[in-house]
Amino acid sequence: MPASSRRRWPRIIAAVVASLVLVTAVIGAGVNHLIGQLQGNITTLDVSDQLGADPADTSDPLVYDADGNVKPFNLLILGSDTRTGKGNGGFGSPGEFGGERSDTAILLHVSADRKSAIGVSIPRDTLTSFSCTKDGKTTTRSSVKFNEAFTFGGPGCTLKVVNDMTGLDITNFIKIDFGGFKRIVTALGGVEICLAKPIKDPKSGLDLPAGKHLVTGAEALAFVRARHNIGDGSDTSRIRRQQAFISSMSRKILSSETLLNPASLIGVLDAATKSLTANPQMADIQNLKELALSMKGLSPKDITFLTMPWKPAGDRANVVINKKKAKGIWKAIANDTPYPPKSTTGQPTLSAAPSGIYVDVVNGTTTNGLARRVAKQLKAQGYRVMDISTAKTPAAATTVTYDTHWDTSAKTLIWATTAKGAPTGNGQRMTLTLGPDFTAVKPVVVSAAAGDVFTNLNTGDESFCAS
Repeated sequence: MPASSRRRWPRIIAAVVASLVLVTAVIGAGVNHLIGQLQGNITTLDVSDQLGADPADTSDPLVYDADGNVKPFNLLILGSDTRTGKGNGGFGSPGEFGGERSDTAILLHVSADRKSAIGVSIPRDTLTSFSCTKDGKTTTRSSVKFNEAFTFGGPGCTLKVVNDMTGLDITNFIKIDFGGFKRIVTALGGVEICLAKPIKDPKSGLDLPAGKHLVTGAEALAFVRARHNIGDGSDTSRIRRQQAFISSMSRKILSSETLLNPASLIGVLDAATKSLTANPQMADIQNLKELALSMKGLSPKDITFLTMPWKPAGDRANVVINKKKAKGIWKAIANDTPYPPKSTTGQPTLSAAPSGIYVDVVNGTTTNGLARRVAKQLKAQGYRVMDISTAKTPAAATTVTYDTHWDTSAKTLIWATTAKGAPTGNGQRMTLTLGPDFTAVKPVVVSAAAGDVFTNLNTGDESFCAS
């Protein structure tokens, strides 16, 4: 699977999972009459043997502790890139992309008071070790990519690696594949998009004129995966396009057209539940309903998304966990405390991750090698450093010049470098000019604000028109 596709997959998974939770929470007790029909839809996979635990019991409380209080909830969300199975064809042959990999892994923690949540993405190319059992034989491997645990031993082995990595005790997981996304969109009757320019991409098969379109099934999946002849061809452009698609999709789910139409609602819930493989507790529809109801007050602005801190592994492809920086995240999840600590962060709401920000670094000071050192700091935090140079004339202050189409990304870089912002028209690549006031690159935490993901179609992508 191309690296660009791997980076797009989290947005697709987030759309499907958010859709399922939102719909179930909104209809609440009204879903009772559907329980019998939906109960058998979710594929159940008991991985307790891999975790060294007793066989899972769906009667164990998922939401409440022994005293009847709502407890914190942890879930590992896994995206499968399998090419086999219904709805997963058309993305490379099973012979070329054999097996199954967890090209997306998101550790989701929801607080006991249901006022906040943390979603931590674990890079698939993180070098790690695992010791897992398969067919009665235990295999140990060292210095392998994180997603190889899934290839070897499925979700159980991946859970074991995550628990070893974090010191947590996570037992709940859900897995979803390409076909799941298509089934959700088809059950909705399609999702509306609006294009300022036509798209004709022979690689994805998309051929859409400018204007409004109702895309469904395979066409919708091709749209969110397309790269050529749309936007500026960048990963960031695709991410913004997917956010717009999720916004439109979410509005369709929560509209009266869906919620007040029994046939449509049953179809959406049927498609959503059929799209999941989960551990026995998560596969129990009563547990899932109870969980969704407990989270009905949680909105997207209350969820903080971040990538597990990492460091380069000595080559261009792989990374290793930055244990020192990650320790605070795992501690916050274990103790069910906010991350980052609200009393010390001082950070405004940022919704663009460093991994989607392309930057040129210019040394505007007399300090030799400063641009190279700053570029290294930026890369360590995930920024895409494109060019390093020295200014012809000294800079009075640290400045970020950026195109107004990319102002959301610029906010992240400006805050991280304590720079002044200077809007220009230079396209996606920004320029960080270092001045005598520069001190360091501050780490950022990216939040999914409601206005960015679910309601705002002003994507900064010239491909879109007003919907």
